[in-house]
Amino acid sequence: MSWNSLGVPSVPGIPKNIGDAAIKFGGAQLINQFFGNYWGIFDQNGIPLLLADNVKSVKFTNKSKVSDAPVERGSFTSYNKVIEPYTVDVLMTKASGGVLERGAFLGLLDTFANSTDLFMVITPEAIYPNCNIVGYDYSREAGDGARMIKANIHLQEIREVEVQYTTTKTDTASPNKDAGSVSTTVASPSFDEKSAAKMINEDGIFGFLNKVKDKVLRSFQ
Repeated sequence: MSWNSLGVPSVPGIPKNIGDAAIKFGGAQLINQFFGNYWGIFDQNGIPLLLADNVKSVKFTNKSKVSDAPVERGSFTSYNKVIEPYTVDVLMTKASGGVLERGAFLGLLDTFANSTDLFMVITPEAIYPNCNIVGYDYSREAGDGARMIKANIHLQEIREVEVQYTTTKTDTASPNKDAGSVSTTVASPSFDEKSAAKMINEDGIFGFLNKVKDKVLRSFQ
């Protein structure tokens, strides 16, 4: 089952574009129909993860950042206000079950806190989906009994987006054009027979070949 960002199940027949009041009223009714009067941290399929004795409190925080720069003629628009991911703090207690169950509770909590899995917090009136555990702390006080573990779990909304790929074309790009065939020729040194024989007599065959090589190389510079 999928959920929207307001904690309403994606049930067929429910319109998407409805008012906030209808969302809150209808969402609370649907939550009670699906889950009843439950509190706690569940996976995305509604299965409870941490079997605590009680949920002492749930603290929900939703903040936004507003630009502090002056706006022209009071034109306050959507890009002047950025909604931050919401956070949920859940305080659970675990005292029953002996040492083994309490140790398993802390072990599961540590495993979930170090994972990238998504969870949801369920209350009788609202559901907070797509959350990840970003931290936790717990305490044991003599006034509550040395066996009671009070775990405060901090969760934060994870916003997922779909990857979109686009094909772009450079405006200045031009197609390749066929310029025809191009032939290259190697320039040959202009030696006549007499000058060649004279160079061979004066410099020897190797000196003559070196001069020919130098002249060929200069022709390419």
